[in-house]
Formats: sequence, structure tokens, C-alpha cells
Amino acid sequence: MIYGFCTLFRINFSFASVLPQKSYPKQLSHHLSIHNIFTMAAMDVKKATDSLTCPVCYQIFKNPKYLPCHHSYCEKCLEKMQVQSKIICPECRREATVPAGGVKDFDNNFLINRLVDELILKHKVEGETEVKCDECMEEDPVETFCPDCTMFLCHVCNECHKRSNRYQGHAIVPLVDLRSKKEDISVQPKPKVMLCKEHDNELKYYCETCEELVCLYCTVKEHNRHNHDTVKKMANKQRSELKDITGPVEGIIKDLSEAHDKITDMGDKIRQQAGEVDKKIDEHYDKLFEKLKKQKEEVKQRLGEIVQQKEKKMAAQLEEVESTQAQARSMKEVDDAVKESSDEEALSAKKQVINQMKELTEKYKRLDTTPVESNNIKFYSSKVQLPQFSQLIDGDLSNSEILYSSGFPREGGQPQFKIITKDIKGHSCSLGGSHVSVQVKWSTGEVTTAQVRDNDDGSYTTSFVAKQAGEVELLVSIEGEQIKASPYTVVIHKPYTAIDQPSKVISNNGQMGKPWGIAFGRDGMWAVADWNKHCIYVFDSEDQLIRQFGCKGSNPGQISGPRGVAFDGDNYLYVADSGNHRIQKFDINGNYLLQFGVKGKSDGQFDAVYGITVYHDRVYVADYGNQCIPVFKTNGELCLTIGSGQVDGPYDVAISSSNHLLVVDYIHSCVYTFTLDGGYVGKFGTKGTARGELYHPYGLTVDINGFTLVADSDNHRVSIFDQNGTSIHCFGSEGKQEGQFIHPFGIAISPNGSIYICDYNNFRIQIF
Repeated sequence: MIYGFCTLFRINFSFASVLPQKSYPKQLSHHLSIHNIFTMAAMDVKKATDSLTCPVCYQIFKNPKYLPCHHSYCEKCLEKMQVQSKIICPECRREATVPAGGVKDFDNNFLINRLVDELILKHKVEGETEVKCDECMEEDPVETFCPDCTMFLCHVCNECHKRSNRYQGHAIVPLVDLRSKKEDISVQPKPKVMLCKEHDNELKYYCETCEELVCLYCTVKEHNRHNHDTVKKMANKQRSELKDITGPVEGIIKDLSEAHDKITDMGDKIRQQAGEVDKKIDEHYDKLFEKLKKQKEEVKQRLGEIVQQKEKKMAAQLEEVESTQAQARSMKEVDDAVKESSDEEALSAKKQVINQMKELTEKYKRLDTTPVESNNIKFYSSKVQLPQFSQLIDGDLSNSEILYSSGFPREGGQPQFKIITKDIKGHSCSLGGSHVSVQVKWSTGEVTTAQVRDNDDGSYTTSFVAKQAGEVELLVSIEGEQIKASPYTVVIHKPYTAIDQPSKVISNNGQMGKPWGIAFGRDGMWAVADWNKHCIYVFDSEDQLIRQFGCKGSNPGQISGPRGVAFDGDNYLYVADSGNHRIQKFDINGNYLLQFGVKGKSDGQFDAVYGITVYHDRVYVADYGNQCIPVFKTNGELCLTIGSGQVDGPYDVAISSSNHLLVVDYIHSCVYTFTLDGGYVGKFGTKGTARGELYHPYGLTVDINGFTLVADSDNHRVSIFDQNGTSIHCFGSEGKQEGQFIHPFGIAISPNGSIYICDYNNFRIQIF
């Protein structure tokens, strides 16, 4: 990975002791070091070569160029990577637009070029690369090296070099002396002449206004009114500024060094701690085996107690039954005796027989003949939980309950429900192992079997394919007995794919301009921002216009090109007053309350505000020009900024069902997801015209079931994504007919689930 700032290395050689009779002039001293803030000490040739290798061709860089992301590649490699007018950086995957003049017009990486030159020079000096005379390029052996010219010279050219007035004072060094390394000398290649891309002239001037090198022609033409001067004069000033800018680098290096030491030390502590924990694990499980043996005895003891309790109750019940049974048999004997007795004996025994039978009957009626206890004693062995390996349950599981889990019950979907098992006393079971079955009874009378998964924690997940809309019943049985919550009624809803024509179209009697943003408040009331009429419409729950407020201007209460609108929990309306670079707050009657924001690039300032949403007393604003989402309190106080350096074209914002911030990006044609405190989560949607792709989306909203609806403007449709960002449906096409759109912008969901869409260039609101 080669960034704009690369490390330099020094080439040190010695030769003075070989030629003691000769002293070299002081002019040579300016060649003895390379003054660069990026010097890396003791950099060997292999590391240098690796750092100067193009990540694409794996060769030493040849004419390296910067991409806008600051990664560098050979010019030829960039030409091969170009697709139409785009290049995707292999390192960071950012997209770069190729200049009109082609790859060659990307900025040169002069630092890498210089490093390459130094590496080549090092190889030549040390004899690793063949050396030819730089003056005549003949085959004659090279004898000397001129540090001033950075040239290798043969015998003939060396003599000419020494005799020339132009080169007087140059400290020519014998090549053999350089390679003997008898004295420390640093050699660096001669800086290459930098040429103007436009005029092919040497860049001898620096434009301070544009912060770039320019040639003489540039100073006369494009930069004639700018602050510029020669490179030599400007260099000292710019170096001083660079020194101030890079001043903190030593502190950073120190902090990083300390961090490195701390991390290394922590690694040692981790390994030491791991050794101690390893011993504790052995000790723990040795003790655990003993506990298991003890637990086994405890469980068996508990089983004995349960059996004893049950037997005691059963014995008492049995004693009562046997007592009544004996009394009944005695009564039978009396009855038999009466039948065999004389008339006088029967009449005298009548009263006694009647009383005994009455007593027996009353006792029999009071007697509970159903066993007071069941044999439903179960033992469950855990598959996952430690150290609780087992669980003993007394009684049945009819108190279990079923809860909605995930997968909204929509036709064609697969909703999931969770069954929580509870024992006879209402205590939740912590282990699985029960036999759970779920039947789905459809409105047609058909019964199908649902899938059931044991979660090994006392809960079970059941799911089924919702093949038709309407009510269905879930019949849940555990160990062959239905639970008390069964049957459980589920409503299967129609899918979004059922959307066809709008149920209503609103154009305000043809007076509506270009509706941009739309939002719902309390009691079904909703508002629309009319961009070119600079006003706000307010409708009631019956979609009747009840008021219109605002007019073009910059005074408080006046509006210029409104885009987004949003209601807070108190039904106050916030308007993204885009033309005035501010947010205005109104009550439901259109009375102005407050405003915040002015045009600018600083914190709390705006540059073209677009979408807006209010959530838990926080106002989230899509600041398109500043490429971020500033978050304010409802009084206008700035809280934080989200998405800086991540979103490039924020057009609208919404809050997802999982309490994440969704940002629709017009430039990248996607939806970014952040936590509400600014943490990046991910994105979904790609640029294109196919189903599931987006092309310059404008607005978005989230329905009650967590689906995200995006106003896919340049595709003239609405695209719908599920909670995972997967495309599930889209509807609409380009046109003026009902059900068609010309650049849909704002979108909102009403309390009853209807979809309201701002059909911007058809001057209307369509309701589905």
C-alpha cells in the first residue's frame, strides 16, 4: 500500500581514507544528507523494494500516479484498470473518475519517483546493477561518479568533465572509492525537472492561491491575478508552514511508541493471565465433577421427595375411596338382607336403611374419584448449559405460552413464533427436550404442520410459509396436550406485491406546484413542502386541505425552496428551508416559533438542507452540501454530526425499526445505516436500473413492519427493502398516468398503512 507520503532512505559510502592526499571541498557537504521528515532509519534494500512495488504489477513503480484516494499505481497499470471513464481502487474500492486527458493527467507521485531513483542509484553504486557512462552511453568502463550531477563517467567523459568551466568545483569521486565505503558519504539522485501538463514547460513558479506549481505561461494566463512567485522564494515560506503542520508528528510518534509498548505488555499479561486461568479451569472442573456426583444424588433425592409427596396425597385419597367403598359394600349387604327378610323385619329396618343410604350418597358425591396427582414426572438432560446439566419438572406444561418472534406475517413470507415452556406452577423451563408440535389451521379448513426447532433453553421456535392472506390458527401441543394459549390466531397480511393503482390522487385542484417533502403528524394530519411555490400545505386525516402557509423570502416565517418536513411528538412542524440554509419550526397552525442554522461549512451551519426527521427530541438533518447528518435538539442546539467522510450525497433520513439512522445517498445510489450516536453499521442498494437497484434516490421512509421504502427518483418508481436490506418489491414506471411517476421525491406512511408519494414533476400526491 503506497500512500502519498513515503519513507526515504540514505545511501552512505566511504572513500576518504583511500585518498589521504586529497581533501574534498565543502560544497560536497550538501550532498551528504537528505533532509526529509519521512526518513526511515536503517531501511534495507528488500524493505525499500517492497515499499516501492506497485500493488498491481508487483514491479518497481514506473511513472507512479495518485488516485484521489491517495493510493498510487503505475500509469500503465491504471490504464489497464480503466473501465470507460472510471477506475476502482484495488486497495480501498473507492471509485475515481479519470480526467478528460486520460490517466496521464492524474497527479504524479514525485516522492515515490525520487525513492525509485535513489534505489536505482544505490544498486548502481553497490554494483548490483550494470553501470554505463551517463554522458556518452558507450561501453567504456565507468571510473568516476559526480555527486553534483549524479552522473557516472567513463575515463574520457571524466577528463572532459574536469576541464569544463561549467562543472568547476564538482567533487568527482572514483567509483572504486565509493564502493570501498571508507568514509560516510550520502549520495542522492538529482531532482527531476517537473513539467507543466498544459504547456510542457518547467514548473519554476508556485501559486500560493491555488497551492500548486505552475510554469511561466500559467502565471500569465490562468494565475495572472493570483499570488505567485518563484519556487525558490516561495519554498522557505511553504517549508515553514509545513513545519508547523507536521510539528505534532514527533508527539504522535511518541504516543504510538508508548501505545506499542502498552499493547506488547498487554499481550504478555494476556498470556500470563491465560496460564493462570488455565489452572483455574482445571481446578473448576475437578470440583465440578464432584458437584455433578452430588447433584445426581440431590436430583434423585428430589425425585424421592416428589414421589413421597404424591404418594401421600394418593394414599389419603385412596383411604377415602376405600372407606366409602367399604360403606357401599355394607349397604349392599343390608340391601340383600332386606330382600330375604320377613315383612315385619323389612318394615322395622326401613328407617335405618334410608339413613345409611342417604349418608353413603352424600359421601359419594363429595368424593374426588379422579387421581389427585399425575405421573407426569420428567427428567430433562441439558445439551448446552453448564453447570446445570439437568432439570426436574413437576407437573404438565399446559401453562406454556407462544410469542411473536420475527418475519412479519405477510402472504408469501415465513413468520416465526417462539414457544416458552412453563411448568404447572408457571415457572419457565430452562432446558429443552420436550416434544412440541404445531399445526396450522387455514381459513379453508386445511391443516398443515409447522416446523419446530428446539432452542435448548426451554424455548422452541416455530415457523411456516404464509401461503395465503387471512386469519389462521396455530394449535400448539406439548407432550401430546394443547397448551392453554392454543389455538393462537394469526393474521396474514397482503404483500407489497399487491400494490397496483393508487387509491387517491391529490393535486390541490391543479394548484399544487412541485411537492418535495411529506410527513405525518398526530391524528393522521400531514404536511407537504411545495418547492417552487415556497409554501407548506397541511391536510387532515381525510386528505382535505385545511391550511397553507409560507411565502418566498428570508425573514422569519418566510420560506425559500422548502424540501424536507417533519413533525415532532408535540405536533410541531420542522421545515428544511433549503434556499435559506436553515431549519424553521412552526406550530400546526403555521405560526413561526424559531429557526436555527445559517449558510456555511462550520458546525451547526448548513449548505443546502434536504431531508429531515425528528426522533426522541432529536432533529436529524440531511445536509447535502456539507455531506453529513448534523443532529440537533429541538431548540436548535447542535448535539453531534454523523456520516462525515462516509456519505457524499445525503438527501433524506429516517429511523429504522431497529432504532438505526437510515440515510439515502443520492450520489452513491444507496442507503447507509448508522447507530443513533453515529457508529457506521453498513449499507444496502447499488446503482443501476434493474430490480433491487437504485438510481439517484431522493426520499425514504420505514413502515410499521420494518420495511424500508425508497423514492427511486431517476428510475421513476418506489423500491422496497426488508429489514436486512434485501429488495422485495418495486412499483411504478415513468409516465403521467395514475400509478406512474416522473421523479418521485418525498414518501411517507400514514397511520393506517397507506403510502403517500410526492410525484414531483407530475405536480401531485399519489396514495397507495
